[in-house]
Amino acid sequence: MPLKQKEVCIQSAELFRTIMTDVVSDDSLWHPAELSLAAAFKWDIVRPVVKDTEPFLCFLRRCLLKQEGGFLRDEPIEYVMHAIATATAEEVSEGLARVDFTEPLFFDGICHALRRDAPPRLQRLTVILLRHLDAQYFRANKTFSKEQATLLVARWSASGKKSWDTRPHPVLGQALVTTLMDLLDSKFWREYIPEERWDILRLLGGVNNEAHLPHSFYRCLNNSEILPHLKGRSGSGAYTQWLAVMWAWYPDLSETVRDELETVTKEQPRNSVSVYLSIAERERNHVREKIASHHYWSFEEDIVRLRTRHEALRVAHWKLSRIVNNLPVPVR
Repeated sequence: MPLKQKEVCIQSAELFRTIMTDVVSDDSLWHPAELSLAAAFKWDIVRPVVKDTEPFLCFLRRCLLKQEGGFLRDEPIEYVMHAIATATAEEVSEGLARVDFTEPLFFDGICHALRRDAPPRLQRLTVILLRHLDAQYFRANKTFSKEQATLLVARWSASGKKSWDTRPHPVLGQALVTTLMDLLDSKFWREYIPEERWDILRLLGGVNNEAHLPHSFYRCLNNSEILPHLKGRSGSGAYTQWLAVMWAWYPDLSETVRDELETVTKEQPRNSVSVYLSIAERERNHVREKIASHHYWSFEEDIVRLRTRHEALRVAHWKLSRIVNNLPVPVR
């Protein structure tokens, strides 16, 4: 039977789970487990559902221990990364939370998989995996050294760019946005964001479904520390880019942050404010089109939310029009 047949992949995944139930008591089963895992999670084919992450993480730990002992093989790590990295958060978040990925074995393994000469697919999958590890790496109270932070972010940056330039994909784009927002939201990690990775903000323009944006994005929108931080980065275009993002997502800002945004926007050059104005107008038209696709008298929850969003964008457009024309904006 063709090895890329969907049914073969599904059956191979079941075989892998079966083998892993006995692998601890029979060391000779590790190689058959690897073969079944390789057959299950192939590139460019429907991926079997992970179900329980425990056998996959057990296999990953074994691979990293072998790697730590000097037995370097990237292929089996790539197979298990493919299984868990491309899964949805609903599939794997609970299982991943039971493993401490901040321990040296896993942290060093992640960094090693992102190294410059790692196989491109392994780099790509590890970049995607980081979106599932945000709580452990970027939002936990875990203390990382400057060397650890520098190494992880630098390798993520290089691998992410290489992966995106080679083959753009929505899942990869969501992963890059998620990790950038996690870094930005953290007082510790935001210091390590490379200047060249602010280009990831451009990917937000291609997201037309709010459900695809990470929670960290909305936390950043209302994090009052971010604007002063970006403003203090001399020669960085991140500040003006982030202002554009905030005006595009104006409905999601708190009243306090809206006032702060309005104040700092008055300090911007007129041509920059004109760009923000066109962005707000574009978003407003986009929401209007969504509303128009439904019955005018509809009171469905989604339509009510869209109408509220449209009204907020109308206010944003009005305020920017006043600013660009050097007119006072009345105080609320």
